[in-house]
Order: sequence, then C-alpha cells, then structure tokens
Amino acid sequence: MLNLRKQNITKWIVFLPASAILLTFLMIVTIVVSTERTEYKKALEAARIDYVKRSKLQAKERIDKIVEYVNENEKILMNEVQEDVKNLVNLAYQISEDTYRENTRLPRDEILEKIKTKLRNTRFFNDLSGYYVIFGLDGTCEMNGMDRSLEGKNFIDLQDSTGRYIMREGLARLKKEEAFATTYEWKNSTDKAPRKKIGYIRSYKPLNIYIASGRYEDEVRERIKKETQKFLLSTRYGEYGYIFAYDYYGNTISHGDHALIGQNRLNVTTNNQYIIRDIVEGGKRNLEGFFMTYEASYHPDNQDKRKISFVRSIPQFEWVVGTGVYLMEENNALVQQEEALKTKMQSTLVNMLAVSIIIMLLVMGVMFFISTKLRSVLARYENHLLLNNKQIKEQKQVFETLYQKSADGILLLKEGIFVDCNEAIVKMFKAKNKDVLVNVTLADLSPKVQPDEQSSYEKALWMNELALKNGTHKFEWQVLDCEGKLFWISVMMTTIHMDKGIIQHCSVRDITIRKELEEENKKQKNLLMHQVEHDTLTGLPNRNLLQDRLTQAIKKASRDNKVLGVMFVDIDKFKNINDSLGHDAGDMLLKIIAARMRQNVRDTDTVARLSGDEFIVLLDGCKDVSDIFVAIKKLVYSFQEPFIFGNESFQITTSIGVSVYPHDGEAASKLLKNADIAMYKAKSKGRNRYVFFDQEMNQETNEHLEIEKNLRKAFEREEFVIYYQPQINLQTERIVGLEALIRWNHPTRGLTTPNYFIHVAEESELIVEIGNWVIIEVMKQMKSWYDQGLNPGKTAINIAGKQLESSELISFLIQSLRQSGCRPEWLEMEIVERFIMKDTIKSIALLKRFRELGLDISIDDFGTGHSSLAYLKQLPITKLKIDQSFVQSLEESKEDRAIARTIIELGRGLGLKVLAEGVETKEQKEFIYASGCELMQGYLFSRPVCAEEIETMLKNQGRML
Repeated sequence: MLNLRKQNITKWIVFLPASAILLTFLMIVTIVVSTERTEYKKALEAARIDYVKRSKLQAKERIDKIVEYVNENEKILMNEVQEDVKNLVNLAYQISEDTYRENTRLPRDEILEKIKTKLRNTRFFNDLSGYYVIFGLDGTCEMNGMDRSLEGKNFIDLQDSTGRYIMREGLARLKKEEAFATTYEWKNSTDKAPRKKIGYIRSYKPLNIYIASGRYEDEVRERIKKETQKFLLSTRYGEYGYIFAYDYYGNTISHGDHALIGQNRLNVTTNNQYIIRDIVEGGKRNLEGFFMTYEASYHPDNQDKRKISFVRSIPQFEWVVGTGVYLMEENNALVQQEEALKTKMQSTLVNMLAVSIIIMLLVMGVMFFISTKLRSVLARYENHLLLNNKQIKEQKQVFETLYQKSADGILLLKEGIFVDCNEAIVKMFKAKNKDVLVNVTLADLSPKVQPDEQSSYEKALWMNELALKNGTHKFEWQVLDCEGKLFWISVMMTTIHMDKGIIQHCSVRDITIRKELEEENKKQKNLLMHQVEHDTLTGLPNRNLLQDRLTQAIKKASRDNKVLGVMFVDIDKFKNINDSLGHDAGDMLLKIIAARMRQNVRDTDTVARLSGDEFIVLLDGCKDVSDIFVAIKKLVYSFQEPFIFGNESFQITTSIGVSVYPHDGEAASKLLKNADIAMYKAKSKGRNRYVFFDQEMNQETNEHLEIEKNLRKAFEREEFVIYYQPQINLQTERIVGLEALIRWNHPTRGLTTPNYFIHVAEESELIVEIGNWVIIEVMKQMKSWYDQGLNPGKTAINIAGKQLESSELISFLIQSLRQSGCRPEWLEMEIVERFIMKDTIKSIALLKRFRELGLDISIDDFGTGHSSLAYLKQLPITKLKIDQSFVQSLEESKEDRAIARTIIELGRGLGLKVLAEGVETKEQKEFIYASGCELMQGYLFSRPVCAEEIETMLKNQGRML
C-alpha cells in the first residue's frame, strides 16, 4: 500500500512538473514579498520607537543634568555667602579685640562706643547692603548699622513668622558656643515683610556683647537665577535643540526665540491647547518631571511644530525647565530608514528572481529526488510542529507559575469586580481558596469606612477612576481578611487595554507592620512634644507652654473685654523639707502639691511649674477681679489640709503674688514679672499670704535692680573701701582687736554703710564676691601692719551665710593666706548666730575646719537667735559678742540687763571671751565692766575709721577711755 502511494506521488510529480514549478515559483515569490513587507513594517516601527525612546532619554538626561547643576551651583554659592559673612564677622571681632586691648583702662561703655564708631558705617557686598549689628547678651541692641532707631531696644521676645524666638535661641547657643552660623527672618525699615537671612554670630565676652551680620537669601538666589538664565540661554544642541524655561506665573526665562524672554505666555494657545499653562502646572505637580507631546507655537524654520518634551520643576526658583525634539526630525530619520529598507527589499526580489530561474532549471532534475524524500520531509515537518507546540505550552506554564507564585499579591479587576487572584492573595487574606475572593469588589473586602472616615465603596470607585484616567495609581487601603481582622495593603493599580475590554492589574503588598511603625513613631513624636512643653516631674505645663497659653489668654481677654489673673505661687520653706527628707522625697511631695493645685482650680485655668518650688496659676476668662478672689481663696483653702507623705504629715503654706490683666500689664512677660514681685512682697511680710501687685512694689523692685546694677559696677570702679572699728580691753585700756566693716563710696550718695546695699548683695549672689574681696583686703592690711611693727591684735571679718554654704570657702581661705602672707592667728571669723543654728551638724564641721587652720571664731548678735546650749558647748568658737540691741537698752530694761549678765556668765563658764558691741554711753560701759566683761566696741571709743587713722591710733595709743 505504501509503495502504491509512493508510485502515485511519483506519477503526479512526473506528469505535473510544469505545474509544480509554476506553483512553487508563485508561492515563493508571494511568501518572500509578504515576509519582506512584514519585516519592512516592523523595522520602520522599531526605528520609530527607538528614535522616540532615545529622544526622550536624551531630553530627560539633559534636563536632569541641568537641574543637578542648578542645585549644586546654588549649594556652592550659598556656602560661599555663608563663608563671606563669617569672615566679615570675624573681621569685626578682630577690630573689637584690637580696640579693647588698646583701651583696657577705659570704662566698658567708652570702649563699646569706639567699636561702634568703627563698625557703624561699614558697608559690604557688591550692592553695599551688608552691615554690622551689635547686641548685648541680654538681647539689647547696642548698634544697628542700617537702622539707628533700633539701638537701645530689647529684642529678647522677638519672634519670626513661625513663632520662633530668634534672640532667645541665639543667646542660648552663645552660652555653649563662641560663634555659629544661622538663618533667621529679619525686616528692615525698607522691607515690606520679613526676609530670610544667612547670618553668622560671634560673642565678645570681655564686653558681654555679640557681633553679627548676614545677607538676605533672596538676594543670593536672584544672583543664582541670573547665572542660571545665562546658562540656559547659551545651551544648544543639534540643529533645533534649545532649553525653554518659565516661572510659575508663565513669564519666559529661556527660549529658542530670545525675543520672547520676559514675556508672559501663560495664555498662549495652539490648537485650543494652553501649552505653556500645561507645562507650568505639570511641572509644579510632577517634581520629578514628566513627558509631554504637543504642537509647539515656535519652530526655528517654521516647519512641522509637533514636539515631545521632558519638563521638570526647579521648586526653589519657582521655575519649570524643559527640552524636547520636533517629530519632524523623527520623520526625516524614518524617511532615510524607509529608503534603506526599500533598497534592501528590491535587492531581495532581484535575488529571488534569479534564484527562481535557477530553481526552474533545476526543479525538473531534482523533483524526482524530492518525491522520494517527501515522506521523510513530511515527517520532519510534523516533528517541527510538535516541537513548536511544546514550546508554547512551556511558555504558558512559566507565565502561570510566575503569576501564581509571585511574592506580591495579584488581583485582576474587570469593571470593578475581581475576576482572578494568585496564591499570595489567598494567603494574605487567609482564605480557604480563591473562590471567596473573586466576583467581589474592593469595598466588599473592606470595612464600611476607611481610617480617613471616607466610605470604602465611594473611595474604591474614586481609586478606579484615577487608575483609568492616569493609567496607573498607587494607594494605601485598609481591608478585612477572612477571619475579620483588619490589616493594611499597598495597591499599585495598572490599567491594561485589551481587545475584549479593560483589565486592571492590581499588585498588592501587606504593609501592616510599616503602618504600625508609623503609628508608633507618631506616638513617640507626640510624647516628645509633650515632654518639650511639660515639666518632667509633675506633668504640669512648663514655661514654654505657659508662655503660649498666657499670650493666647491675653488676646482672648482683650477681645472679650475680660480680665485674667496670674498667680505666682512659692512653697514656703520648701528647702527645709528637701534638706530634712532628701531630694527624692521632696520631688514626690512636689507631685502631691501639683495634683492638689490642679484639683482646686477650674478646668479652664492652667497650673504650670516654673522651677523648683515655684508654680504659676493662670486664671483665664474672669469677668472681674471678684472671680480672681474666689479662685485664690479656694486654692489657699486647699493648702490648709495637711499633706500626707508616707507616715508623716506636713502643714505647707504658700506665698502668692497676683497680677491682673490689663491693670498690671498687657504683655505676658510684664504680668509674670509683676506677679513675681508681689510674691516676694508676700514673703517679706512673713509668708503664708497672698499679695496683689501695686506700683509701689514696682518702684521698690526698680530701686533694688538699680542697686544691684551699681554694685556690679562698683567692683570695676574700685568704689569699695574697708573701715575698721577698734575693740578695747578696759583692763589694759588698749586696742586688742578690730572689726572690718565694708563701706561703699557711692558716686552720688557718698560713703554708704552696708544697711543700704547688703540685702541686695545677698539676694543677687554678689555677697560671696564681696565677702571674698573683704577677706583678701583685710589679710593684705594685717600683713602690712605687722610688717611695720604694729600690733592691731585680731581683726574680725564678717562671714555671710552664702559664703558658709560655698564648698570652696576653705580652699579660698588657704590660698588667700598663702598669697597674702597673713598669719591665721591675726584673724577672727565672725559668724551670725542664726546661720550656725540653720544646720548645726554642718556648721560644727565647718567651724572645726576654721580652727584647724588656726582661725578664731566669734558668734555675732548672740542672744537674738535660737541657740541650743547643747549645741553651743559643741561649737569650736572662741568668742561671744553681745548684740547691741541688748546693750543699747541696758539703762531702761532690767530684762536686757539680766540677759547681758547671763551671756557674760555663760561665756566665762564655757571658757570663751565675751565682747559687748554698740557701747555708746559711759553708763553702759560701767555696767558691762562691772558684770565681768572687759572687751568692748562702740561709738563711745571710736567710730569705724579708715586704715590710715587706725594706723595712727596704733602708733600713738594713749588712753581711749
């Protein structure tokens, strides 16, 4: 049968050779032509795609490089400006340093005036806009090279548009750094609004000032813009390539047609399309850049103006820049490609014709051979088809595997309904199989409302519309798994147009962990903000938050025509509690106090802790002062109940100062200051009370501040002097000692006693500095007298309480004795009784150190305090001084006479010397001497006199009685 078939095939091949040859030729020609046409079209399309792709890539690379150049150039120029400002400030610093060294003997104000004279009219930068400013470390403007009217004003409360305290931040940094660069907002008198400055600040500590200068950032940026514009206008590539640029308002920055520079082209249209507006708006929305195809309004040769461009924004300039290619250039390139393909096709047809002729000549000879081999050829062809079919199946299997096994979840959406999903989605939603996840919408897999309170159904429709409109859309979504548990997903929805409709491919990732971390970071940020605005110990608002609330309350009270109260609350004698219980227990008690204060004010009021045991209560929204009285009385009454801490009960009282808006001030700082003044007045009246501020207190405070200010200058002007009052031994009728007493040669008051200024010195911490100066001066004087052969005995130096509390007192005494050459047995440390009894254990230890150094110790004002005899016998003292309040009343008061005798007997019983001070009459002298006290001091013998007069007395000691 097989042979018969072969014979029939051979027969047909033999009888129909011409038909076979003709058919073969026609088939070959048809196939070749069809194939060449297909390849021709494919080649043209590939060339077009490749050209567009390369053109886009080149345009994007050019624009990206331009933007990168602009950013880098801006960074370099900004750094140069910052370095210029730094060098200018350092130059001013050097001028100040030279001026100071040349005039060290002049007062500070005169030196500062010389520096201001040198710097005031100095101008720099190309436009001479640069100038210097000098500020004191309290925020006061000492010099402003641009606006002299600002000098003398205090800018400590200056805020920029964001509420930032510029001056406070700068002064705080200067405490840690000598100099630093900064940016800040500033408004000169010629400016309409504050402008950002690049500045540099450097402190000059010898004069307590800082020098600063800066340059406006917008001026620098304008310079950068101009340089960038020149660069863009000079940039060309190819035959028609140029860079175009517009600002956000449509003004032309750069263009191929230089005549358009500076023109506003926002409303230019081509084919009813606002080309420039689309370019500007697209650049603002797509900061990373975008491609745009349009018909341009300009072509260098007025040819085909269709164009594709890449556009990107330069946000800091408010510019958009772009470049592109005209599609006409693409057509020219394709024409050349087409000609090459036509030539190739013609060559192929010619070759095919030649081959066909040869085939026609050879086919008759080989046809028989073909017929014999046809069977094997058919078999191979069949195998080839089977192989192709296998490859197609393998490719399909690979695709299905990638789809199903993808790590990302994949959902296919058609007309808003999921039609398929992969295994990752089934696992992500904890579904038994994919059937429960198909034929449903995104809203069906979601809670009714998304976390932003939008309906899941309506928002899902909106997401679909965005994906259809833009091609792709990425969003985050909250869904429910099959167990009803909420979790977050990130969805990248891509729209795919197919012959049978539109499919939306959704790539899904579980981002629940990331969202939880974001939420945790948000909580941490809120916690940090709470810590910045609240006291860490009590949880009450701190000074920062109080300042903000008080400012807002003042605005509200002004708007509503109401008053508000500020209570400055100080816990009386809280230091004693801290010292007795320890700081940890003191902190716990402060928490209890803070809680009680919160419980006894209105919800609208604010309780804040300033520092230590100081609190502020802001009484907001009060109709009149009577409301403030009610709130104060309620708070005071709450402190009548004892505070229970552990097993102990504490009766705590407060000193409260009250200021009222607007009567006592219209600024937050003024109200706080006046409430503070009133609080100190309450303390001075005996504590455990509240006091309203009045102007008399303000006058006292101003006087206090004036004294403190002049005290600090007194050291620089060497206005302090030491007077000495002799101490007499009535038995020998000679000077046996002196008491050193400081006096102040005041510029206007003349020679002033300590009664005028010593209380201010003690409150301002200057007492330690003054006391140390007295110690050094007395030691030098004693050394001088003894070197001259004089014998002044011992000189008593009054030691203040804060000096005794200083941990450096002993080392200071040792060093001063060594440097002065004074011997310790020439000195006597005179200490007030109440300071010793304040902390007897600590006092005993300190006095022992004095004795170890060889110093004598006397107790001043004895009998006026609360000395315990049990402690008195333990004190390593050498002398008791009877207070002059007892001595001056001896003639009238039998009680004072009894006290004086008792003190004398007590001192003699303890083996101590006893000295009566303030002796002014002969009767007082005789009574004291008759009572057994031979050491006296007072105006009866001598007033306090200068060292020269003491020296004369010592050289010519006669009878002083």
